[in-house]
Amino acid sequence: MRFFKVVLFIAALIIYGESFAHKTYPTGSLLWEISGKDLTAPSYLLGTFHLKSGSYMDSIAGAKKAFESSEQVIGEVSLDNMQEIQMKMMMKMQMPQGANYRQLYSDDDYEFVNKQLISYMGAGLDKLGSLQPAALDMTIFTMVYIKNIGNFNPLEALDMYIQSKAAKKGKAIAGLETADSQITLLTESPLQRQADLLLCHLKNTDQIVSTELKKLIEGYNKADLHLLNELFTQVSDENNPCPDTEEELNRMLKDRNNNWMKQLPALMKEKPSFIAVGAGHLVGEYGLLNLLEQAGYKVKAVTK
Repeated sequence: MRFFKVVLFIAALIIYGESFAHKTYPTGSLLWEISGKDLTAPSYLLGTFHLKSGSYMDSIAGAKKAFESSEQVIGEVSLDNMQEIQMKMMMKMQMPQGANYRQLYSDDDYEFVNKQLISYMGAGLDKLGSLQPAALDMTIFTMVYIKNIGNFNPLEALDMYIQSKAAKKGKAIAGLETADSQITLLTESPLQRQADLLLCHLKNTDQIVSTELKKLIEGYNKADLHLLNELFTQVSDENNPCPDTEEELNRMLKDRNNNWMKQLPALMKEKPSFIAVGAGHLVGEYGLLNLLEQAGYKVKAVTK
């Protein structure tokens, strides 16, 4: 059960942390130095991949030095009480009273989803049907990602590793969102929309793995922001069988980045910071790199 809860939490980070928009930046770096304006010492912004183990940080150019020079670590959510976060997520992911999957699917679709759940998770809707479709969707596809990536333990995920290392060194830790606000993001879509996406993803698993996942892994491993940008601007492309709506994309990326920018200036001014968020939040018109520049900061790729 603990493994399932951690996978679900990692899934939440993935869904809301790996979307890319249109403006591109020099490729070849996942780590960016932030300086200028009112900062007396630089802060650093690291684009993470939530399906990378903590040891991957050792291979990111300049990451160790940047981490050591920072006085605090800032993440999407402060993970200092994972047990509480997981409990809240499980509670909020429960189906509304009176709702069930028979109401959401035709008989044929119900049986298809049920068989797929048994195949992936070892249990069907009779046992997992108390969870909303979004929870099942994210958990299944996180497991699919893990299977295709290989050599990944959700209990040692990169974001968790960074905050755990900071805690051991006595560094301050801050979260840009609360667990409650992030969980709310997962349940905002109507149940029918969640169910439709779950069905679509299950019917198109092979295509999603062969195109989106493999390119995502390649792009991140090479720190190729151009490739990642190209991949994630195809959300409405005919090759994407299960596109997000504009509202969903804004909710995942634009709105969250704008909210984070209301907090980051004061946090960076207070203490030199090591900011670790999903790489999708870095680029694009509403990406943090562009927003930081617009706010008067200098951003520079760290390549060594």
